[in-house]
Amino acid sequence: MATRWGICSSGRISHDFTVALKTLPPEDHQVVAVAARELEDAQEFATKHSISRVYGSYEELARDPDIDVVYIGVIHPYHLSTCLLFTNAKKNVLCEKPLAMNTKKMKEILSSAKRNDVFLMEAVWTRFFPASVEIRRLVDQGEVGEVKMVRSEFGVPIPHVPRSGQKELGGGAILDIGIYCLQ
Repeated sequence: MATRWGICSSGRISHDFTVALKTLPPEDHQVVAVAARELEDAQEFATKHSISRVYGSYEELARDPDIDVVYIGVIHPYHLSTCLLFTNAKKNVLCEKPLAMNTKKMKEILSSAKRNDVFLMEAVWTRFFPASVEIRRLVDQGEVGEVKMVRSEFGVPIPHVPRSGQKELGGGAILDIGIYCLQ
């Protein structure tokens, strides 16, 4: 039986995730619903991605009994409230990075997932790159000796994303881009 996905948010990152998810075999994964803050945005997203169920609120998606996993693509400051909504609704969650804006909020999300016995994962696309996996293996097996320092660089041109420079929206060097170097 296919894992049934609900998409929470109709923004660019949710679009990118949905396109990628639909490259997987439909007998394994199906996108069955989308929710956005505005019904019109959800409808437009659903039409573009051939999704049958459309909701104008995240609460409606949380109540859908046919959703196995929710992908959360809302902007960073809303990760806490949105993760809590879905984990408290007993939905498994894949939340876009960063999972939370600070440690206190992270602990709250983790606690809710544990309390509700649901799967929770932060979506960081570099985590499973073959090079990343191999580096972790080498370090874990002690093949590189004691790691005392790591230098890492990562950058992308993102002038079209206004929130990228706004700390209160989760932008900035660490939460928005630097997190890839920390994986």
